[in-house]
Amino acid sequence: MGSIAELSSQLSNRKTVMLYIESALLLVIILLTISGNMLVCCAIYRNPRLRTISNMFLVALAISDSLMGILCMPLVLGTLIAGRWVFGDTLCRIHGFTGFTLALTSIHTMGLIAINRYFCIVKTSKYQNLFKVSRTKIYILLVWIFAFVGSVPPFALDDGGYAFQPGKAMCLYTFENNVIYTIFIEVGYIGCPLLLIGFCYSSVFKEVYRTNKIFAHNEMEPEQLRVNIQETKITKTLAIVVLGFSLCWLPASIIDTLGAFYGEAPFKREVYLTYTYMAYLSSLINPIIYGITSRSFRREYIAILKRFTCISQS
Repeated sequence: MGSIAELSSQLSNRKTVMLYIESALLLVIILLTISGNMLVCCAIYRNPRLRTISNMFLVALAISDSLMGILCMPLVLGTLIAGRWVFGDTLCRIHGFTGFTLALTSIHTMGLIAINRYFCIVKTSKYQNLFKVSRTKIYILLVWIFAFVGSVPPFALDDGGYAFQPGKAMCLYTFENNVIYTIFIEVGYIGCPLLLIGFCYSSVFKEVYRTNKIFAHNEMEPEQLRVNIQETKITKTLAIVVLGFSLCWLPASIIDTLGAFYGEAPFKREVYLTYTYMAYLSSLINPIIYGITSRSFRREYIAILKRFTCISQS
């Protein structure tokens, strides 16, 4: 347990070795987040076969994760090094708003991916009409607008809503300041999308199980079978992405919700710092997941890295 003052004191009075460890760990996360997500975008740009509707959502995710690494994480790194927030109140509010918006953008993009998989596998007759390139771009734009709108209300609160939280070493919305808004965000912006994601993927895998039974009885055409296998692989990859994101953000959501009800900083600094690392890891893991689960992405990664290595050596 610790108050804001105690957490601030712990941040500024850490042992030097802990300062180096915490800062180095975050620096690695930043570098891997930016380079990994840029690698995803390059892979999709290079390979026409990867320029699919589903991968448009992956590009959107990669952009939001890259922006998290470029705009938000370096300020937290500076805070860990300095032992305090040194960037002023205005930048603190901008930092909190940006991070909150990007996090909401990611979770709603996950929701879009789940809906895409649902119509691709379960409601196939409607898929082509609903997920044209132009419409998909509109869906992605609407997600960004929706996330932006959800992040604006804290500015209307008396204290500006976004403030430095020394335990997390970042500026963020102070969830304990307005329980009603916190419940609105947790239910409307986080809970509902997660329920939608759960429904979509459960329906998808039920349909996959059903079609596998048909295949077992040799009732499926070879071309239809090939498409089914390909879409099933894509769906499994995207489901793992959602699972990884959820595992990273679930602890954060629990900590924020409990903090809103129990009051000012009810946890130790180690808990809050783990919150920060887990939240930022969610921006790092997707490129790794693609490389492990998708042969096409893995090949493009290797080709890009080889070319980059050759250019560096020349």
